[in-house]
Parts: sequence; C-alpha cells; structure tokens
Amino acid sequence: MANQTDNTPPIFVDPNSTEMPNKTESFYGDEGEEPKKSSGIVSKVIIGILVVLAGGLGYFSYNLNEEKKRNEAELNQQKEQIIKELSVLKTSYDKAVEDNKAVNQDLVDARDKITLYIDSLQKMKVSISSLVKYKNQVITLKKERERLLSINDSLRRSNALMKQQRDSISVALQNVSSYLDSLVQQNTKLKEVVESGEDLQISKLTTEGVKVRSSGKLVQTARARATDRIKICFTVVANKIAKSGGRTFYVQVISPDGVTLGKNSTESNEQTTVNYSLATKFIYDNRNIDVCDFLSAPKNDFDKGKYRVVVFDDKLSAVGETEFILK
Repeated sequence: MANQTDNTPPIFVDPNSTEMPNKTESFYGDEGEEPKKSSGIVSKVIIGILVVLAGGLGYFSYNLNEEKKRNEAELNQQKEQIIKELSVLKTSYDKAVEDNKAVNQDLVDARDKITLYIDSLQKMKVSISSLVKYKNQVITLKKERERLLSINDSLRRSNALMKQQRDSISVALQNVSSYLDSLVQQNTKLKEVVESGEDLQISKLTTEGVKVRSSGKLVQTARARATDRIKICFTVVANKIAKSGGRTFYVQVISPDGVTLGKNSTESNEQTTVNYSLATKFIYDNRNIDVCDFLSAPKNDFDKGKYRVVVFDDKLSAVGETEFILK
C-alpha cells in the first residue's frame, strides 16, 4: 500500500493564510451538485413506478370486482333456474295429488321434500358447491318423479277400472234389487189377498132380550125390566182357504149411556185394542157354523134405550154390527 501512487493533484498553501484549503471544492467546484440531480431522477422514477403500480392495482381490483359480480350474477341465475325446475316438479306433484282422491302418500312426501328444498335454496347464500349439490338433487328428484307418477298413473288406471266394474256391479245390483222389490210387492199383495181371503166373515147377526122362565125356557122380550139376558147370534160363513180349528170372536155390547157391559175386558194386537163384553169360542171346520152367546143382566137390570152390538174376529177386525132397543 505504501508504494501505491497517489494521483491527487498537489495542493498549494498560502503561507500567510490560517485556513486550510477545501480539497474537493478546489477540484470539483460546488459540493453535492451532481448527487442532487441523481436523487431527483430516482424519485421521479420511483413515483412513476408507484403510479403505474397503483393504476395496475386499481385496474386489477376493478376487474376482480366485476368478475365477482358476474360470478354472483351467474350463480344467482343458476339458483333461480334450479328453483324454477324445483317449482315445476312441485307443480306436477300438486296436480297429481289434486287429481287423485285416494292420494299416494309417497307423492305427498315427495312434494313436501321439494317444498323444503325450494325454501332452503331461497334463503341460502349460493356457492358453486351448493349449486352442484342442488343440481344433482334436481336430477335425482326428476327421476323419482317419473317413477312415482308412473306408479300413480298405473294405480289411477286400476282404480278407474275398478270403479267401472263397481259401477257395473252397482247397476246390476240395483236392477236385481228393483226386481226383488217388485217381487216383494207382488208377494205382499198376494199375501194380503190370501190373508183377506182367509178372514172369516159373519152373516145373520141378531140380538134380542130374553127372559128365563123357572123351567129354564128362554122367552123373547123387548122390555128392559123383564130381560134377564141379551142373546147374540150370528153365522160364520164357510171359507175353504181359512184356517180351521179353534177360533175366538169378541162381542162388544154398549149400553144406552155408552158403557161396555159384561166383562169389559181388553184384547190387543199391534194395530188396535178392543174393549169387549164377552169372548165367544167355537170350532171352525171351513163350513157355515151358527154361533150364539148370552150376556147376563147387570145387578140393576138392563136400562131402557138403544143398545149397540159389535162383533170382532180373532184379528180384532169388526165383522158385524147391529142395534136393538129395550123398552
């Protein structure tokens, strides 16, 4: 290093001066002029670079924001499309449920599931992954709809066929029922005719007051005080189709003051009730038979006036009526 040549020019010092000369100033002139110029250029370059970077960053941010908006718009559009497809699926289920009175529960469950998907999708913030999930779900739901509607259509056709068969059977049953009703009516009429034909009729209904002599002989009388008994006679007319055997007819004798004389008992059936004075029993053999019976006088003798006599058969139907007067 000691041998290295110093190329610095020599400095001449004034012997009378007390100041040391400035080495740099004497050679280069004003101190720092050249570095200041370089620093200004660098600053401008840096500022320019920063401006370019800021502009680039702003442009990049703007493009990024626009891209984000476009992506969001695209996602929302796809979301609305999925909601639309789900709504179409739900509408098809609604129609299937409405058209069928006997609703397949699977259709109702599938429709309710789609409704939940629509509500969930409307409320959620969309993303690519969620849209992919829902798109796949739509595809699955479409396949499920085709399967369920096919089953439902088959059931509907079967039900329609069964209804047609049921209606045909119903019409046939109505025809049979009408025919049976007609037969029943005819049988009822025939039965009524037969029963009417079986009813016994009477003729020659007569009534009179009689007095019993000491010899036991009965003498007709029209005097109230002399009458011991009232004699009632009638003829039961022959009837070939009537039931033979023991029969009971009921005789009602009503006094002038409207009182039923004699036993004043009652006999009833589903249709009526009869107060009667005496019950007359006889054996019927389908031929004419004469029947007579007697009603004894009350304790205070018979009253004067008009008496009414009604004869009822064993069905409590009036078959004869007459009147007589005791003086």
